[in-house]
This record gives sequence, C-alpha cells and structure tokens, in this order.
Amino acid sequence: MRRLFLVSILLILLTSSFAEVLKRRGTEEEFSYSELAGGSITLPVDTTFRFIPGFELSEGDFWVTFAIQDPLFRWASGDELSPCLVEKYELLNSNKSLIIKLREDIFWYDGTPITSADIEYSIKAWKSTESSPLYEALNDPRFGWFSIADSKTVVFNFNDSYPEFLNSLRTGILAKHIYSDRLGIEPESLEENVEMDKPPIEATSGPFVLDPASVKGNIILKRNANWHGGSGDGLFPLVFESWPEKSLLDEVRLVEVAEPLDRIEMFDAGELHLLFSEPDHNESLLNESASGKFKSGSFPDGSYHVVLVNHRNALLAERGVRQALKMSLDYESLLEALPNSIGTFIPVDPRTAISKTLQAQIVDLPYDPEKAKTFLSNAGYPDSVTLSIKVYHGVENILLEELQKSWDKIGVKLEVKRLDWGSLLRDIDEGDYELAYLRVQAFDYPEIAPWTSEYENDLKSGWEVGYVNQQIFRIMRRAAIEPDWPKRTPYYLGSYRIWTNDVPVLVLAYNLSYAFWNSQLSGPVPGRGELYENLAEWYLQK
Repeated sequence: MRRLFLVSILLILLTSSFAEVLKRRGTEEEFSYSELAGGSITLPVDTTFRFIPGFELSEGDFWVTFAIQDPLFRWASGDELSPCLVEKYELLNSNKSLIIKLREDIFWYDGTPITSADIEYSIKAWKSTESSPLYEALNDPRFGWFSIADSKTVVFNFNDSYPEFLNSLRTGILAKHIYSDRLGIEPESLEENVEMDKPPIEATSGPFVLDPASVKGNIILKRNANWHGGSGDGLFPLVFESWPEKSLLDEVRLVEVAEPLDRIEMFDAGELHLLFSEPDHNESLLNESASGKFKSGSFPDGSYHVVLVNHRNALLAERGVRQALKMSLDYESLLEALPNSIGTFIPVDPRTAISKTLQAQIVDLPYDPEKAKTFLSNAGYPDSVTLSIKVYHGVENILLEELQKSWDKIGVKLEVKRLDWGSLLRDIDEGDYELAYLRVQAFDYPEIAPWTSEYENDLKSGWEVGYVNQQIFRIMRRAAIEPDWPKRTPYYLGSYRIWTNDVPVLVLAYNLSYAFWNSQLSGPVPGRGELYENLAEWYLQK
C-alpha cells in the first residue's frame, strides 16, 4: 500500500511529571540532583541496534541513538522544535535559505569540537544512502545545496520554500574526525560499513556512551561524564522546569528479550525496570499495578481506528451520506468495544496529530441519529441502503456489531467481508471497496503532516479514498510557506473545519498503549513518540 501508515506497535512510554520533584527547590527541603544521581537500570528491547545516526535499523534504534548522540534539534513542548547543538538559526529569503550556527560548548567524547565539517559529512552520507531515514528529505526537489560558512556556521539553500526541513534535523550527527579522518570512510560509502554494532566511543556526543563490554543482545550504556548537557533549561521549557547538567543514571542496560512472557517474568522478578505495552497481558498487569506492586499508566500511541470511505462510490460520494454515518455512530459503545482506546481527536487526515489547542476550537458533528436520517433522505436515500465493509480476519466481532447497531438505527445495513491482510491492502490500494476498517499510524507532528511532495500528491490525488478538496489544498499550500507557527494557525483551523464537515473518513477512536515500571524509577519517563530520548533525566529514588 502506497501511503497509508499501518500500525506497528511502537515501544512508547508514558510521560510522568518530573516537575513535582523540581518544585522542592527553594523550599525548606533543598533539592540537589546529586541526591538522585547514580544507579543502573535494565530495559527490555526486541531489536538489534546499529547506533549509527541516520542509519537506524528500527524506530527503537532511532530513539536509543538519542542516548549516545545529540541532534541539532529536538521537539520542545510538542508544538515546536528547540535547538540542541544549535545556538541559533534563521530562515531567510522567503524560507529558501536556512542558516544554522552551532554552539561553542559542544564536543565529541574525546574532546574534539563538533563543527560544521561534521554536519557536512553527515549530510553527504545521508543524502547518498537510500536506506537512511533522511534520504527522502535531502533528495526532495525543494532541497538545493549545502555549504559551510565557517567552522560553526552552515547554510542550506532550497529551490522552494521548505520550512519543515528542520524536522529532518532531529537525528544525531556523525563524527567526521572518526569516520573519515581516522577510519578512512567516505560519506558516500558509509552504508557499506554501517553494520558495525559498536560505533567508536569517541564518536559519542550524548549523555551516555556505549560501553566496549557491550555485546549483541546485551547493550550497556555508561554515563558520559563529559556531556555538555544538551540545551539546558531551554530544551523543553514547557514540559520540565529545569534540566540537570549531567545524566542522573550511571548505567543503562538494554537487554534483548524477544518473548512477551519472558519480559513479563523478568519484570515481575525485578530484573527489568520497565515493561512496554503487552496487548495480550495488559489487563492482568493493570490489576497487579492497582495493588501497588509497580507503577503504570496509559497514553495515546499515535494510531487511529479508522473506517475508510471510498469516495469513488456514488453513494458515499454524497457528503450527506457520510455525515449521516458519522452522526449515527454511538461512540460510547464503540469505546467499550475498543477497550484500549479513548475518544477521537479530530484529524486533518488519518495520519495527522492535532494540538489540543487547535482541537478545542473545532466543533465536531454531533451524535444525532434522527438528524442523520434526515441527511440520508436529503441525499436521496429515504429508505434503507446496504453498505459493505472489508476488514482483516482478526478484527473483533464486537466492534463490527457496534457499527452495525449504530447504522441500523438510520436504515443502513452493514455487510462484513473478512479478508486476509494482503488481500485487504490490495483492495484498498485498488479502490475495490465501499468501507474498510484499519488501524492507521498518524504522523507524530503536533500541527499537521509535514508538507512533503508525497503529502502534496495526497492532497491532489485524494489520499487513498479519493477525497479531493481544492480549497484544502490551497489553504495548506499557504500554510506550508509560513514558517511562523502562530501565523499558520488560521490556515490549519480553516482546513480542519472543512475536513470535519466533509467527513472524508470515519475516525472511531485513538488507540492507547500502556507502560509499567518499577516503583523506584522516576523522572520524565518518555511520552508519545519519545521513548528513550529523555534517559538523561531518569533517576532511581533512594
């Protein structure tokens, strides 16, 4: 399937509040980070790591790499990027030029300054390697050329406005003095040497370093005593009150444990400090957590339960019919049928996350079966109609029964057609369906899916469902060339409202994942989409 992002359950953890600890500052109980520093934690992984920035094997690999490599930018409060290795940056020439100035106090583990030459080496390596996650962004038609102004200043020039290119610079950079000068690896041939599972310790720039004693399946991260401390207080200003200058943990062990039951057994025995969501065992784990045995929490994992609507079908091409289907959905019953879910956010498309600030300004269509009947009648369907929905074999009957009950109230009969996974994806891709149920992964951007050439093609071609709205296209084109977030807000609101009223797809619910952790483990345990990015701020309560 070309563009739909199907769900792979990501290793995602729950955000907990470090601010409560920090509030002790300035009170009678003076707080010191040194009181918390030290200790070792063990975390489970189910993947093999590469640890080479820009060449990660998996989503988990990407986030663990943050532990040993600092990127140019990180997400701040979830609404904007914040500099990490960058002192300041500026978009000029109608967003066709990006100037980045690096901080002076940033060094590799061996004390070598991080410079523009490292950025140049990284860009050349990523741009020439199709397997790199940055390959597409660097080879986008809008990307022009890259140049070095001085040892701390780099310039990107674009062929067209490309403000979201900054999103691509959230990957740790490569150490030129190690990979090129010492090992003799040209950036264009780095892929041939990328299978090294132990990058040189001197190529480390993050809060942890990879212990040479590490072996496959048992990765040891040691605290980097020479770490420059990220971006200090300004890194996540709206999330945390302060950041420590140094990592709080002495050691982090990443142990490869493939089987869920083995992970649960090790966690129960205290051999693991944290356990990621285990869909088949969440209920029993939650019951144990309620007894106070360990901590737990739930959080949106970035995926939606979605009913795709084929706009090429004459019946479903009628907006009134789609509105009727939406307004007759009994969401309370649906959420009971999807126990690991919460109420929907209003997405601009099935792949897009929306900030809560904007969400609050959008009025969704209400639950009103009687009005839904009127909408059907006005659309030319006063009597009953029959629709088919294609699903994969594993979909629970209770969900389909709830859909049938909701739509039966307005005279819509729903026929269920179960297919194997491959056949379902083929039929969706070829437009051979009326309705289809999927779980779809949303982009983890707070405002909108990034304006890439693929996204623009989606707007022009109607996504996978055949929905084309030129007004949305024009609005989003304007938003794409506006680098200032507050000034983009009106454009987003306009497109959201059109999308909500048109009902291109039926978003049923936002999926939840769970995390369980040892009672001693505290700090900003990462939230949606962050995983190990905040390892430097985790600590063990004494």
